[in-house]
Amino acid sequence: MEIEKARLIKKEEVSAGLFIFDLESKAVSRKALPGQFVQIRVWDSFDPFLRRPFSIAQVDSDTFRIAFRIRGKGTKILALTREDDYLDVLGPLGKPIPAYEDRNIVLIGGGVGIAPLLFLAQKLAVKNRLFIFLGARSRNELLFLPDFKQLTNHISYITEDGSFGKIGLVTDLLTTLPTNPLVFTCGPIAMLKALQKTLTPITVYGFLEKRLGCGTGLCFGCAVKKRAGGYLRVCKDGPVLNLNEIEI
Repeated sequence: MEIEKARLIKKEEVSAGLFIFDLESKAVSRKALPGQFVQIRVWDSFDPFLRRPFSIAQVDSDTFRIAFRIRGKGTKILALTREDDYLDVLGPLGKPIPAYEDRNIVLIGGGVGIAPLLFLAQKLAVKNRLFIFLGARSRNELLFLPDFKQLTNHISYITEDGSFGKIGLVTDLLTTLPTNPLVFTCGPIAMLKALQKTLTPITVYGFLEKRLGCGTGLCFGCAVKKRAGGYLRVCKDGPVLNLNEIEI
């Protein structure tokens, strides 16, 4: 974990208010593993004071990629960043997802939550069988679809407006799953809750999105309650947690 000045080398607004940033940072890209995230200070002022967390969607030798939607003051400011500007980045943070072999891996992504599943898919595709289900508001928001298609033929997608694929939500696609699946998902809380309920007793690991304070586990501002008692910290014990074990 380091504080790094990362240069924005490419900025793309793929849909209204939805951005993909490619950032240059050897310190982050060469250490990052699937499931990890970075904390970005959106500008030099103390308002907003806290850094904003972003899952890592993809890495190259010297660069890493994030995707985000404008949701509040912090992301609105971040969206104004220009190519060749530098951002203050802390990371990589969080607990990486373990490596697996010879498993039926199911990835379920909704909206911006599709982004971190790409990094995971690229790592797991080598020694596992991938089954991917993606849903978004529109065709433009089905992030990184060509990249996912390169990894598996078992891919289904859906849009809320019907601009690409069927009309509906990603949960509508889950009529058939492979045997003994290992499920990872990322998307809106409503989607995670639906999967938590409908896929039981299948174990589902979810990328959780929370407002973070320190991002390192010290402040406990991102704690989630365990069903068996006690708490987990999203930033330190996650952000990928077993949804069957927590209250969301």
